[in-house]
Amino acid sequence: MNTPPIHAKDSPPDRLERLLGYLDSDPTNVTLLGDAAACAFDAQRFDLCDELLIRQQARGTSTPASMNLYGLCAMARGKFDEALRAFAALPDHDRNPVIRYNKAYAHAMLSQFDEATGLLDEDVWTAVPQAIALRMRALHHLGRLDEVIELGKRYADHPEAGPEICGLLATALFDSEDVAGAAQFASRAMSLPDGLAVNGLLALNEGSSTEALALFSRALAIRPDNSRALLGTGLALLEQHRFEEAAQQIDTAALAFRSHAGSWVAAGWAYLLKGDLVQARARFEQGGSVDRGFAEVPGALAIVALKEGRLDDARAQTKIALRLDPGCLSAALAQALIEVQAGNQANANTLLDTALKRPIDAQGNTIERALSRKFSQMGKSFR
Repeated sequence: MNTPPIHAKDSPPDRLERLLGYLDSDPTNVTLLGDAAACAFDAQRFDLCDELLIRQQARGTSTPASMNLYGLCAMARGKFDEALRAFAALPDHDRNPVIRYNKAYAHAMLSQFDEATGLLDEDVWTAVPQAIALRMRALHHLGRLDEVIELGKRYADHPEAGPEICGLLATALFDSEDVAGAAQFASRAMSLPDGLAVNGLLALNEGSSTEALALFSRALAIRPDNSRALLGTGLALLEQHRFEEAAQQIDTAALAFRSHAGSWVAAGWAYLLKGDLVQARARFEQGGSVDRGFAEVPGALAIVALKEGRLDDARAQTKIALRLDPGCLSAALAQALIEVQAGNQANANTLLDTALKRPIDAQGNTIERALSRKFSQMGKSFR
């Protein structure tokens, strides 16, 4: 039986039902099985797609197109190891730029960023422009910000991928503390989550927490799991002294980032400022397990110890923090509180609140805002 014609105006579900009907009459037709599998994929019926491909393979026929489709279906179901095995079986998997992009995407989803970047070059992104953004994301995860910025600036005007590239470039520039550059390119990505999130962080840095919240809300409406927008929302709530909401929001961001020490420390500050020392300590210690060299961890733990009345421990943690980073903000705050408080536990909360809100420069910036700015940046330690 020949494969029947497909009506051009049929939607993927309609075409699928039509093909399945033909398969009822001719269940061993390998061409029809392949067509139906492709249609099931287009209709997002991934389990059915798998089933049809397995039936085709059982007939002793598995074309390169079917093997590629099997890999795509595995990726759609989140089975990235399985997808890589399928792509590796393709005869031209090392040369075909589309297959190389798919392999790179699967590696990136498995946090295998070195493998992902090794597959992405100009040949690939000439065929698949999204490969530029994928390489930028992988490089950022590896902490290679200079390469992200160079690649982003080279392709910022790309006719297809330009806005996404600008958003990722703005993110890298923000993490490199190039605020002007971040603002320039974020303004060109205002329809995308990355651009909105960076604009929100820039607004937060300027002390406009209400504007920042609106921008983060727009980013999260597009992509609810955008980690930077989640973190930024929590930091904005923290600046508005909505500590309960801030703690929950930053916790969510920290779990999404997993390995960003600043997020865990920011969550710890939210719990600290709402008076939950147990949860604050737990978050600070989690941040320390992610990055043992992050001075804000012992600095913050010094403040917890101070609030608990353990002055010797506070002094010890402060020394550790200042040894790691003489400019550590929380250690400087702890040191000042230790000197002023002199072990007077009754004054700890009042002194901490006053110190956090005291302006530290002519622009009216406070330690509270400076900490927020520090935690919002991933920097080269981001993994």
